[in-house]
Amino acid sequence: MQSTHWYLRTRQILGLVLLLCLTGLMTWYSAFEQEDPHFPYRNGFILLSQAGASVDQLTQSAVMPVERELSQIDEIANYSARIKTGSASIDIELKETVYDTEIVWQRIKDKLAPLQSAMPTTRQSVIDRAQDTQGIVLAVDSNRGILADRELALKVKDRLLQLDSIRHISLVGDPGLQLAVRYSQQRMLETGISPLALAKQIAQANQGDSPALLQTGKMLAAVQPMGRLNSVEAVESIQIAGPQNFPLSSLADISFRPDPLATERFYLNGRQTIGLAITLPPNQVRVTKFGHQLRHEIALLNREFAPASIDILLFQPEWSEARRSDLLQSLMFSCVAVCLVLMALMSIRTALVVSLSIPAIALSALGIFGIFGGVIHQMTIAGLILSLGMMVDNSIVMAERILFHTESGRQRIDACLAALKELWRPLATATATTIAAFVPMLLSKGSVADFISSIPVLVILSILLSYLIALSLVPLLSRHMIAQHTRPSRQDVLISTGSRLACLALQKPKATLFFAALVSTLLLMLPATQGEFFPKTSRNQAYVDIALPVGTDPEQTAQVANQLAGQLQHHPDIKQVLTFTGHSGPRFYYNLVQQPEEAHIARLVIITQPHADTPALVSKLNQQFIDQYPQWMLTARELGQGPPIESPIELRIVATQQRDATAAAEAIRDIVLAHPQTQNVRRDYAFGSPQLGFALNKQQLVQSGLSVAMVNQFLAWRSSGLEVTRLDFTSLPIPLVLTAESQQSSAQSLADTQLLNDQQQLIPLSLVADVHFHTSLPMKTRRNGLETLIVRADIHPHADEEDILLQMLPELEAVAQKYQVGLQLGGEFEESSQASNALLTALPAGLAILFISLILQFNSYRLSALVMISIPLGMLGAPAMLAMADIPFGFMSLLGLLALTGIVVNSAILLIESALVGLQQGLHKAHAITRAVSERLRPIVLTTITTIAGMLPLTFGDSPLWPPLAWAVIGGLISSTALMLLVMPLALNWLLSEAQQSMGQ
Repeated sequence: MQSTHWYLRTRQILGLVLLLCLTGLMTWYSAFEQEDPHFPYRNGFILLSQAGASVDQLTQSAVMPVERELSQIDEIANYSARIKTGSASIDIELKETVYDTEIVWQRIKDKLAPLQSAMPTTRQSVIDRAQDTQGIVLAVDSNRGILADRELALKVKDRLLQLDSIRHISLVGDPGLQLAVRYSQQRMLETGISPLALAKQIAQANQGDSPALLQTGKMLAAVQPMGRLNSVEAVESIQIAGPQNFPLSSLADISFRPDPLATERFYLNGRQTIGLAITLPPNQVRVTKFGHQLRHEIALLNREFAPASIDILLFQPEWSEARRSDLLQSLMFSCVAVCLVLMALMSIRTALVVSLSIPAIALSALGIFGIFGGVIHQMTIAGLILSLGMMVDNSIVMAERILFHTESGRQRIDACLAALKELWRPLATATATTIAAFVPMLLSKGSVADFISSIPVLVILSILLSYLIALSLVPLLSRHMIAQHTRPSRQDVLISTGSRLACLALQKPKATLFFAALVSTLLLMLPATQGEFFPKTSRNQAYVDIALPVGTDPEQTAQVANQLAGQLQHHPDIKQVLTFTGHSGPRFYYNLVQQPEEAHIARLVIITQPHADTPALVSKLNQQFIDQYPQWMLTARELGQGPPIESPIELRIVATQQRDATAAAEAIRDIVLAHPQTQNVRRDYAFGSPQLGFALNKQQLVQSGLSVAMVNQFLAWRSSGLEVTRLDFTSLPIPLVLTAESQQSSAQSLADTQLLNDQQQLIPLSLVADVHFHTSLPMKTRRNGLETLIVRADIHPHADEEDILLQMLPELEAVAQKYQVGLQLGGEFEESSQASNALLTALPAGLAILFISLILQFNSYRLSALVMISIPLGMLGAPAMLAMADIPFGFMSLLGLLALTGIVVNSAILLIESALVGLQQGLHKAHAITRAVSERLRPIVLTTITTIAGMLPLTFGDSPLWPPLAWAVIGGLISSTALMLLVMPLALNWLLSEAQQSMGQ
């Protein structure tokens, strides 16, 4: 017998299972691992800069030409431009269905390349790796000032880049470096040397191209350039021609300085410093192992550069290790819980057989996952946990059936063969239906689908392997471990319970239906908990976003941020505060919103004490900000899951007329401000602000021997500095700038500028230009080529942004209609809709696969439809359980509902299959139904309880990501099992007449 049935061959089965288990262990200890999944590069941005250009000038000359090119690329979903004086950034979002992003970004670069020659005064750069996470942030302190900090940071950067696992390191709060030649206006008047002439002579002294190659025998030697400035001393010794020759050092003070136009700064404990943000290549590193290597390297650097210090501030490897350990602990608890349930409800030997199948399935699934390049992260482990309760279902049913036949007096090998013959087909159907439930997750496209893509892969692998294990390893173990002629013990209780349930339903159909309807109604009446669609994280980190009026001076922004940081630092629940001003800081977590080069914003990253209640702290801080700092726009936030969302409520007003758009935006802002559940309502647009302008008298300009370019160069010299040339003797090339002794911030002092023409004549600026103030927009926002005004708002804790928007929508639409403007809903409402659609779009395919599997099993539309009825029975319990657990229905709950569609139908399949077998054996319909319920009650109860036991550890974990999914599955299983045992006997009694005739035929 053993030789004729491959599935009973001990050596082959044990050898194959052992090989897959060893592969799984190797995968666990050698596969690449990280904290979160990686997303395709669908988001990036273009940076444009044009010195001195106004918002309107930059829009016309640079932004709109770029927009026209972007509009021709079909793979782009949205592009939005944020334009300020002198610079603009254009955010690009590719369509969710785009996966080969490299090709699209190259097309974008190719489209923009011709524009560079058409816009010679505009610098442009495409950032196509904006989604990279800078998960490790270091602080570099030389104890010798900010420029020395920068020099040391560059050395540390070069050393760390020698590590193979690092992709990129960027300087955080880089002040820039310039060699400043301070040549005052007073000195110009004394010497008669124009700063423009001075700049020309300095530039000529830095001509560094090698003139020739020298051939000496068989070798070529380069002739070293003679005109390259290779030190500060070389700059100081430049001979300046004039009435008499002077060394440059006698005319001007020469020294290094930070770039006065640099807005991005980083403060630690109130002191400006330099940070290093480290990016690791996704899906190519074992992050935890690299973390230990990096700590060792930093310790060596600290010893080498002492007394300077390199400190670790943010360290993703420790969070990756913590997340992995937490989920691994949940996995172990789940395994133990499932085994204890099996021991309690089955015979010891049968429970041991099923328990041994758990590591065999889990390790085999992990091994196959690793063979095909799978990466271990929190979603991978969560997929194993989610599949844990389901992977034992087939083993439970098979082991129980083998035990049943053994107790009926059959030999163990005959019992195994009989169980295999009876169950291979219904188990195949149950396996196919469970897989069908996860097909929508597998087929979904987009960032949200990419985030969870490992879950359906691991679940489907586990379910497939559980079917194979149930047909091979379980019968094999049962032959050797289940005792011969075991007498029934606890089975009598379950058989009698199942018989009573079936008889009660069949004898009192109206009462049964009334009770089922009553329970369903009560479940539907439970009030849902309000909250955010995407859950938060469990990190002891939070952040505070500071938004001052557009146009605020960077110094003022830094002052406000440091003042607030100093107060927060004394809070007992706060361990450390990192202050980033003029930008949003490094993207140390995957869904943080990035805002580069914004002088009016700042971000404080808060690291709380280990046992602090971070959500309570954030809520308390927001209330404190409203009470104590009403003049500032301050928002404390927890780190969250899901896509980057700048604010829960985002309303976009689109119009062709600026006046109409502004009036509509103000009216909409008033509506949002008046709602009792909104807070921090803010404008993401600006009104006119005063700008300094010069009206040139072109006739007088020509008569004075000057040009527009010369006037602009004089003004640059008197303000931030006139760039003359670039020097390459430092770590990175730096500009040499010619500037007055001090930067002029007064309009009057700038107006007093004296111009010196080529004829050595002094011309007052006021003679060729009238200084005036005018009003213009300091910032403008455009979306998909249209000017857009945005109103943003946060919501109170436990409020639901969708409910708030629905309440305000009639008023909002009335305003939009009044002013004839377009109204778009963004924020969390838009993102949650896209996430739901991404999953639900593929749902019909999953349901179709499920229904086809049932048709092939039962050859009956009625019975297949009857199985499908069990799905809504599970849907009733999921929201009810979430309400009782005080958890809002969100994205992870939606995943739980999708998983339920395949889990809850398995019990119905087993009941129907058992009833059909009874009819084939000639039993009366009522008797066949009663026997089916009594015989299948034990495996149904077992599979339900083991799945619940497997889910329970997720409900108590540290991460808030998993409880919504776990409670949804638990609630759906309870309601589906309970209601199905009442409703299914009645439905079978009504529908099995046709099936009975077909069986007779």
